[in-house]
Amino acid sequence: MSLFEQWRLKRKGLACGRSRRTTSCPKWREMLEKDRRVRGFLFFLFTALGIACGSWSHAHPTYAIALLTAVLSAGIFIPMRIGLPELFRSNSKLALVLAAVLINLFVGKAVYLWSMHQPGAEFHALYFYVPTALAPLLTTSLLGAFPGLFTVFASSLFSAVLINQSVPLLVNNLVSGFVGVYMTQRVHRRRDVIQAGMAVGVVSLVCAMAFGYVGETESDVLIEQGAWSVILGFLTGVFVNAILPFMEELFCVNTDFTWLELSDLNHPLLRRLASEAPGTYHHSLMVANLAEAAAQSAGANSALCRVMAYFHDIGKLVNPQYFAENIDGAENPHDRLSPSLSALVIVSHVKDGMELAQRYHLKRPILDGIEQHHGDSLVYYFYQRALRTVEDCKAGGRILGASEKDVPGFDESQFHYPGPKPQSREAGILMLADIVESASRSLERPTAQRIEQMVRELVWRKLASHQLDECDLTLQQLHSIEESLSFTLKTMLHSRLRYPQKEPDDAEALRLQPSTAGAPLLSGFAPPVADGSSTDQDARPAVTAEH
Repeated sequence: MSLFEQWRLKRKGLACGRSRRTTSCPKWREMLEKDRRVRGFLFFLFTALGIACGSWSHAHPTYAIALLTAVLSAGIFIPMRIGLPELFRSNSKLALVLAAVLINLFVGKAVYLWSMHQPGAEFHALYFYVPTALAPLLTTSLLGAFPGLFTVFASSLFSAVLINQSVPLLVNNLVSGFVGVYMTQRVHRRRDVIQAGMAVGVVSLVCAMAFGYVGETESDVLIEQGAWSVILGFLTGVFVNAILPFMEELFCVNTDFTWLELSDLNHPLLRRLASEAPGTYHHSLMVANLAEAAAQSAGANSALCRVMAYFHDIGKLVNPQYFAENIDGAENPHDRLSPSLSALVIVSHVKDGMELAQRYHLKRPILDGIEQHHGDSLVYYFYQRALRTVEDCKAGGRILGASEKDVPGFDESQFHYPGPKPQSREAGILMLADIVESASRSLERPTAQRIEQMVRELVWRKLASHQLDECDLTLQQLHSIEESLSFTLKTMLHSRLRYPQKEPDDAEALRLQPSTAGAPLLSGFAPPVADGSSTDQDARPAVTAEH
């Protein structure tokens, strides 16, 4: 809607001056993310900076370096276009990879030139003073293993050609980069990156020894250079840890570190949920446990699933008393509402949750979890109530001789969630964990067989209703998720032993008998009757104990 159209409607009293928060990205940002001209400019800038780095104190002519750099740039962009199409089409992620390669290239060139001008320095010092795995560690921590492997190839080729034409340097960069990617493909703590950097330093030392650069040196020199290699790897890990938060914000990338920070239950929204809607808070914790275990079994991001589960129902903070888990034996407010109005209140918790999440600046994947965890499914309970109401009205009309056309109907779309359907594996897992946890509360006797049957029916019901068509979950992964949900739910709903009640002897019974009428009775014992005998033993409340 244009500004003039909005102003015209406001003049007529058909619109207010407030604007609703939107969940989509700004158009200018979406254009920059997908525009081919921006992508071409990134390629040109990368090639130009590579030429500048290669020409810096290089023995070969500038035109030769320019031609070689252009050929190498074209050579790495082609496999990126074929093997990593999502990375190639995302300008922000492409800029991140190219920036990591350039950082690695310039740092390596600077350290190499510095080491060459030191008195007594030899070529083998290059293996200990060049941070060869800086770009792979950074890219793998931010984007994953496959972009990290591509960065290994790109940075190794550019470093070996533009720093110093050396096959040993190429091999060292490849091997140490592979080790760095393997060590950081799924990091959960900051120190994991530092350990990966130290492992890269040890691998660089082994490569140098394999090529004979330190094999014939004295033992004290070998120890000194080996120590420098490990220290360099340690400093590389520290540097990557230091710039990771900045790179996350600059390129709008979320890592497991982000999700671990957001999983803190002291977040203001979660603290409000615990105090204002304790039933929903407990439900969210249970869904988080179910979703995290299911994500691990299906190969999805378990940390993201846990955080999405924590925040998926924060919209219930607006009207917590209208949701079953928060009623707690009080009067059900839906008894006073029509089915369509009740469905509207239930469905609105998705919109309310989106507004709260945007107000507190939560990450985009969490907003997706809030918006997609119900898909466009049907609010079945109130839909059935509406159907029964219409049927009762038709039956009453037939008794009174009225026509069925006089009975008002209802719009089925009022009983559907707005959607969209889950667009990622994590959102699909959240949907399944949410419905399984909610349905488990209605099990009267939760035996293992009943739990497995319930989970199987719910999972395949969502699949049959096409709610999982857009989230890339395979049938094999769904089977793993089903088994994980059943196992976790059985551990949560395990049965407890019923302990026998202790029978008091005669002396204890006389001591426990109240001396005056109206004295408070001890819990668990029946009051004496007029003839001195006690009531039926089965009337006593059962005593259970958790173990």
